[in-house]
Amino acid sequence: MKRAVKYCGGCNPRYDRVALVRSIEERLGESLPGAKLGEAYDEIYVICGCSSRCADCSGLSAERFVIYDGTAAKD
Repeated sequence: MKRAVKYCGGCNPRYDRVALVRSIEERLGESLPGAKLGEAYDEIYVICGCSSRCADCSGLSAERFVIYDGTAAKD
């Protein structure tokens, strides 16, 4: 399975996006590279620090986007 991560702009300093990605990587047993335009993925983990979900995913291609917005994961 091909997976990647996409981060938001990081305006919420109280939310440790990197720690969240590390915990996801531990659960998956693999490292998540940054998502690249023009590549197709099975899953992209979109890490947002708040409910505004400002991460720009336009141009990214995945069968499934898993969104973390500082609360719970949403598909």
